[in-house]
Amino acid sequence: MEDITQVVLAKKRPTFITVLCILTFIWSGAYGILYLGYDYLTFEKTYPQKAGMFAETIENLEDAGQDSGMIYDGMIKAQYILEKTSQNLDTFYLANIFFALLSVLGAFLMFQMKKTGFYVYAGSNLFWMLVPVGIIGMEIGLVSIISTIAIAILFIILYGVNLKHME
Repeated sequence: MEDITQVVLAKKRPTFITVLCILTFIWSGAYGILYLGYDYLTFEKTYPQKAGMFAETIENLEDAGQDSGMIYDGMIKAQYILEKTSQNLDTFYLANIFFALLSVLGAFLMFQMKKTGFYVYAGSNLFWMLVPVGIIGMEIGLVSIISTIAIAILFIILYGVNLKHME
């Protein structure tokens, strides 16, 4: 009888999955966890300065007779977003950081070629994009909402197409 030894090679990760995971680590990790974490920890210290800057800019625009138009409307909207964020500080930041952590976890699992990572990533990103709208409202801006949804769905689709490579 002949002895046949079977060698099982680890599945090689496709380059595209590596690129997607790195982009996710950068966005969800650097922005979602580090920046939002820093912003959360320093919000109460920087809030008076930000609020004062918005109020001063709005007042200067009104004094100059430019109390309408895109710049003025943008400043009013930014002031409103700052106020809503201040009123819901813990909920806003902790929800964002929580979903960013889940997103990084999902990407890490997919980096290890595990399908469960896709479901963690997809679920976290579907809920993550609802946080600003749910807490601040539609005032966050239609362009911001649509671009966030489009990018999240694009990444979910791109990861989903590559599920066949994962275990």
